[in-house]
Amino acid sequence: MYISAKASRVRQKEAQHARQNRAEIVKARSLGQLSRRDLIKWGVFTASGLLVCKNGLSPFARSAFADIPTGTPASPLFGAQRFTTPLLRLQVQTPVPMTPSARDGEIDAVFGGQFASERAARRLSYHNDFSAYSGDPAANPFRNPITNRGPLDGRPPTEFFAHQRWNEFFPKAGYVMSWGPCVPGTRFHPSFPDQNANAVWTYGTGAFAQGSLAPPLIKGRYGESMLMRVYNNTPVNREDNAGFGRNEQQFHFHNAHNGAESDGATGAHHFPGTFYDYLWGTTLARRDKINQGATDRRASGPNGSGGLVNVPGDYREIQGTMWAHDHRFFFTAENVYKGNLSMVNYYSGPDRGNEQLVDGVNLRLPSGKFLDYGNIDFDVNLIVSDGATDQDGQYFFDIFTNDGFLGDIPLVNFQYAPYMEVLPRKYRFRILAAGMSRFWKFAFSDPNGNAIAIRQIANDGNFLVNPVLLTALDEQGVAERYDVIVDFARFRVGDRLKLVNLLTMRPDGRGPNGAVTLAQALAGVPGDPCVGPVMEFRVVSSVPSVDAPGQTLTTVNSCGPNDRSQVPLTLTQQIPIVAPVRTRTIEWGRTAGGDSRDPVTGQCTPDCPEEAVFPWSVRINGESAHTFNANRISLLIPQPGEVEHWTYVNGGAGWDHPIHLHFEEGVTMNRGADTIPATERLVRKDVWRLRDGGQVTFQVQFGEFAGSYVNHCHNTVHEDFAMLLRMQLLAASGTQAAITPTPNPTPDGVFFTTPEILPEGDPRTPV
Repeated sequence: MYISAKASRVRQKEAQHARQNRAEIVKARSLGQLSRRDLIKWGVFTASGLLVCKNGLSPFARSAFADIPTGTPASPLFGAQRFTTPLLRLQVQTPVPMTPSARDGEIDAVFGGQFASERAARRLSYHNDFSAYSGDPAANPFRNPITNRGPLDGRPPTEFFAHQRWNEFFPKAGYVMSWGPCVPGTRFHPSFPDQNANAVWTYGTGAFAQGSLAPPLIKGRYGESMLMRVYNNTPVNREDNAGFGRNEQQFHFHNAHNGAESDGATGAHHFPGTFYDYLWGTTLARRDKINQGATDRRASGPNGSGGLVNVPGDYREIQGTMWAHDHRFFFTAENVYKGNLSMVNYYSGPDRGNEQLVDGVNLRLPSGKFLDYGNIDFDVNLIVSDGATDQDGQYFFDIFTNDGFLGDIPLVNFQYAPYMEVLPRKYRFRILAAGMSRFWKFAFSDPNGNAIAIRQIANDGNFLVNPVLLTALDEQGVAERYDVIVDFARFRVGDRLKLVNLLTMRPDGRGPNGAVTLAQALAGVPGDPCVGPVMEFRVVSSVPSVDAPGQTLTTVNSCGPNDRSQVPLTLTQQIPIVAPVRTRTIEWGRTAGGDSRDPVTGQCTPDCPEEAVFPWSVRINGESAHTFNANRISLLIPQPGEVEHWTYVNGGAGWDHPIHLHFEEGVTMNRGADTIPATERLVRKDVWRLRDGGQVTFQVQFGEFAGSYVNHCHNTVHEDFAMLLRMQLLAASGTQAAITPTPNPTPDGVFFTTPEILPEGDPRTPV
């Protein structure tokens, strides 16, 4: 249907007016000026909590048509053109050494260097000290220094939330970061306006720092445990959020092999003014089963001086490209979208990040040469997402949608369609799909618009056994990471190439709608500016080094015979499929009405938006479907080391779900009757796209740590509307051999409740 320019402008104006009305509702609700009952009475909400689709309120109403998939007005670009601003490389964080200090039978970890004034990190939470203090509450030295109420430590008390295997994985490298409002001058492009401080909440270095872009990059290495202290520096008042986001967070290191207390998804969010210490042990999985004597040199990490530190565990389970992000239940999408995320690269003996070191273990993948490990001159993290702004250019998120949120501004490392100068040689790109609901399908185009051959070497941070030659990547769901090698050697200085998204999305954000051709994508797809080229590569003769400031990398010293990087034909070995101890089926679907709220009190655990409805659900082994409740255990793993086969099933047609399993990764076995690509077959992954009406089966084996974890859809809009379940892993002995009580965080401290266990998810009890 043809729409005149005038009619389009009118509808854009109506849609913007509707969005402003919705924002006013949210603000009035947060200030207690309106109740749910008021809104139902006025016809704004239905009794089930759905927002009524009506003029002046919903941008999805017919007369309020807008021009991008989610129905909101198109984001203004303020004259900005694509490929006119350089790519911001991620901000590498520098750790400080941590030293042991004895205290009352405990060993604390003392920060050094620039963080020497920080309180020591402890095995147990400072919440214990706060609760044990018997003097004047106003003088409690362990109280929140900003609000003067509650403990300064966001980690819950008791042994259940003690750092597991603290002495074994005693932290050697310390980081202190803050999540908070962005610094003045934060922009997505030089032509865009500055963002309001509370429109973007991201990370800064140190205690109570403001955030800045691009996001951080943390370089971890096997054999060096890390302690990450995160301060919550967001505003104390919930309503000071520029219309979306919750000022409470729990930092999830996606998919690291960590104890539940450090997983960031135990339900232990913390409040403004507090910190939370996460012990990231860089633990290689199967350390309690395989290579316990640490004799296999392939299971190792760089020692910083040209050698290796051997570690116990299975070298086939080495991880590489990781990321971390907020996991505040019911608010994950809003907080991650605001900027609560970072990337983490793990370095190992095989994946050292030094392309010139020859030791019989190092694969010498494209990276650089100046540092012993972790060179990133030719190893580039690309965080690809889609954003939207209001008509003033301020970051915007629609908190009322429960299907999906799609933006119309393509962002790479939070920059609008940037360019990157590259030398004519091999590069490694670690591509993270970090939007809220958008799936991507990437190809690289040459100056003539033809697809160029690339080699995929890793999927979700796990090496493929052999590199796979492609001209376009598979569909990439939210949170999936694809590592690819691109060789620019056959191009000339002056050539320009593009990273191109080929995938269209359903307008409601529930999943992909099919790929277009490369030619169609390069020409642009009407209605969705995120289909098409999102980044440009410019071939040049010299670039400054990122790893060694002051050094210049040129076609003479880094290309041709001086490109010493390799892409071996074999990267790792296959983990075999074995007979399982048990099988499970988890169906991800949609149900009419949910049970996230208590039927008597109407409250969620933890608290959730009052206007929220919960259409998304999970069904275990064919029993009743449930939406998420943090006080309900849907899957129980009775003991470590048992091999299980799980089948994820998409419970309906018309949508897709990228499902993420916390803590452990699975070896992908099959997709039922559907095809399975070489980049997935028998590959370890932590996120699986179910496809429309599809399924996937994988092998998983839990071990090393225990406690409460989760499993969920990583379309974070679906996750926030309760497409999430709690898992309980039981240890062989000790505190973690018992069921973890449910933490209920409040600004005044944490109280615990006893969780319910679904019988169909508990193998100890026959159903």
